[in-house]
Amino acid sequence: MNREFLKNAGVPEDQLDKIMAEYGKDIQAEKDKAAKAAADLTEANKTIETYKSQVTELEKKAGDNADVKKQLDDLKAQIGQSKKEAEAKAADEQLTTVIREAFPKDKKFVNEYTEQALISQIKAELGKPENKGKGVSEILSVITKDKTGIYENPNQPGDMSGFKNPEVEGSNEAAMRRIFGLEPKGDK
Repeated sequence: MNREFLKNAGVPEDQLDKIMAEYGKDIQAEKDKAAKAAADLTEANKTIETYKSQVTELEKKAGDNADVKKQLDDLKAQIGQSKKEAEAKAADEQLTTVIREAFPKDKKFVNEYTEQALISQIKAELGKPENKGKGVSEILSVITKDKTGIYENPNQPGDMSGFKNPEVEGSNEAAMRRIFGLEPKGDK
């Protein structure tokens, strides 16, 4: 999204800066999440390298020692598991970023719980064989079709004060009875 697109869409000039600033915040938040995921992956890779050096050291010392061999095998299994977990976490965070980018930028979720639920549902749908070849945007449109309560209503009702009648000052009961065509109180 850029200024030219918004201008062509008929967005008033005074609103452009606000929209672009909000869009920039969203983009920066996603970049920060991606940077954190990259930092986590780098840290996991450092840990894996440490494990590898430990494995190499143990292999040198192992010889025929069965206990050291068992430690070595356990360490190798732990390294493999850590690597799989780090890769799975990085892939999941990348998929979450792709899904968030597919969300409409002009709409805001009613709450974070709704957004997280929708992300989880899209991930589940992507894993189904019948959705093979479908994109995130296509799945999102199918999931949200005819659903309400997902996004905030941009047309919030305004504050309306009550109507005033110039003939009635304060809570003058006699004047109110006259307006409603009632007899004055006490005249029966």
